[in-house]
Amino acid sequence: MAPDDPVLADSFRQAMRRVASTVNVITTCVGGEPMGLTATAMSTISLDPPSLLVCINRTASLHGSMEDVSHFRVNVLHRDQEEVARIFADRKHQALRFADGWTVDCERPPRLVDAQASLLCRRIDHHRFGTHSIFIGQVEEVTVREEVDPLVYVNGKYGGAS
Repeated sequence: MAPDDPVLADSFRQAMRRVASTVNVITTCVGGEPMGLTATAMSTISLDPPSLLVCINRTASLHGSMEDVSHFRVNVLHRDQEEVARIFADRKHQALRFADGWTVDCERPPRLVDAQASLLCRRIDHHRFGTHSIFIGQVEEVTVREEVDPLVYVNGKYGGAS
């Protein structure tokens, strides 16, 4: 099958709907303004050095800024933070994004205070591929919430791991 085969694309989409992913809000600051979006494409790369990757659609408002920032933060959402995921997934709610529960000083990317986990990353590389770019970050700071119950996304719906 060719890469642009619509049957393959639909089959791939259906297969990915069956893969549960943690829900994250990726944040950064640009020109003193906090920015963020909801993303499920995040993965560990290495423990030495501690590093991870995030994939961001090239049409996302945050994409262009991510190519130039020195740092970004991955805020892994807890099961009780579905509303946060929805707010950051919808551009209509931009004014509400950092209204409550965030540490925002733009010295560093915003941190969701009660996130499941929050990882501050120094952006060290990025690669464009297809519709997305892969941003690689070396982890510089980690905070975690004691209770482990991440928000997951599967088959087009939010839910919990337990």
